[in-house]
Amino acid sequence: MGTILIVDENEEYRDHIYRFLNGLDYSVGLAFGYESAIGLLDSQTFDIALIDSKIVDGDIRSLIGEIRKRAPLTSILVMHDDSLRIQDLLGSAAREVFRFLQKPFYDAELNFQVKRALDDRLEHVGKSAESRSDDVANKHSEFIGQSPAILRIFRTLGRVAKTDASVIILGETGTGKELVAWMIHKDSLRAEGPFVKVNCAALPEQLLESELFGYEKGAFTGADKTRVGRFEHAYGGTIFLDEVADMSLATQAKLLRVLQQKEFERLGSNVSIKTDVRIISATNKSLTQMMRRGSFREDLFYRLNVISIRLPPLRDRGNDIGMLLEYCLKRSLAKSRRQIRGFKDDALEVLIKYPWPGNIREMENTIERAVLMAEDDFISVEDLDLIYAEDVGQLRSASYDITGTSEAAHPPPPPSTGDRVITLPPKGISLAEAERQLIEQALERCGGSQKKAAALLGVSSRVLNYKIMNMRRIR
Repeated sequence: MGTILIVDENEEYRDHIYRFLNGLDYSVGLAFGYESAIGLLDSQTFDIALIDSKIVDGDIRSLIGEIRKRAPLTSILVMHDDSLRIQDLLGSAAREVFRFLQKPFYDAELNFQVKRALDDRLEHVGKSAESRSDDVANKHSEFIGQSPAILRIFRTLGRVAKTDASVIILGETGTGKELVAWMIHKDSLRAEGPFVKVNCAALPEQLLESELFGYEKGAFTGADKTRVGRFEHAYGGTIFLDEVADMSLATQAKLLRVLQQKEFERLGSNVSIKTDVRIISATNKSLTQMMRRGSFREDLFYRLNVISIRLPPLRDRGNDIGMLLEYCLKRSLAKSRRQIRGFKDDALEVLIKYPWPGNIREMENTIERAVLMAEDDFISVEDLDLIYAEDVGQLRSASYDITGTSEAAHPPPPPSTGDRVITLPPKGISLAEAERQLIEQALERCGGSQKKAAALLGVSSRVLNYKIMNMRRIR
């Protein structure tokens, strides 16, 4: 299954994680501090290092550095107690971390992140041509579908891939922009060259610049050796600049020079380095609005926007959703040992009607969690609880707002249990209709706030969300 190093001074936490992962057939090594971790790292290579931010007899940044020195491909997960301080604590070492896990966390979440970390490591390990082909086939299958928007994208990719033109991919988060960039590279004349990914939003300005262009020894405090940048690594291949809109204006100017003159300098050097790369960029922001505000350069936009591809959100892909659900289920089952046979009818209806604000990424995570949590042979509505987290429900409350109102109101206290608040009409009324009217009244009284309406009706936000979806479907 994989080898995992656990570094945690808390014996209770350490032992619980060990028992859980060992029960999933992982090979687990235990360390309580820096020295014991180094001893294990010297004796074997681990696929994953799961380390706590509080390190006995050492600090976490040093340990991360030693892990990278000994095993560059090990995926690092950091456990911590304070999400506000963890980035400051790690500094530049944060870019070496694959995922952060805030304590306390559930076993299912740990299992999910460990699987992700193993997938990430597999992606970076040298694989055979056959396994690479399988990986590409899996990625292409994520774009299965026959909706007009997807068919147009396939036709565009066929024309674009064989050129060297710059491409910008637009679309909401989770729609598959990185996947499309990889598909373009795979089908291009540069397919045998490297495909280098850079997330421009994940690094502050100074770190992003050094990541892209590299730096010379002594260029700044802590630069104890020369570092080759991503543009040098990508020579002869493709560089994918994800979230390019998050670049500072200064970095944008340097990127423009690369596009225009095909050269750049490392930080701390005056020597120009020639480059030969194809640039594919992506963003979920409106670059036209940013240009009007002066936060994105027009000249860079026109250089990046030789060809643009706009990916549709999942909610606009019609019948593709059902096909993608089946694909995500098969993929999750292949990773787990569960014998799930499919979705119950009501669960499938909820999944098809759900607006998927997180798009394909959210669908993958939702189905993988449902597979882990399901207690039956078929996934039920109850197994999908996690996709109705309150923050997502509030973000998308307008999608289900029956009243059309948007101003929040403070609900009055509920009547006492001794009062009769509902009177049966002389001709009777169906329970479904009575429930619908009560939900509509609650939403109207609470200004459209589902959270407040749920409290007024004595149910959770998730239950109310599901009932509203059923009401919309029935109508």
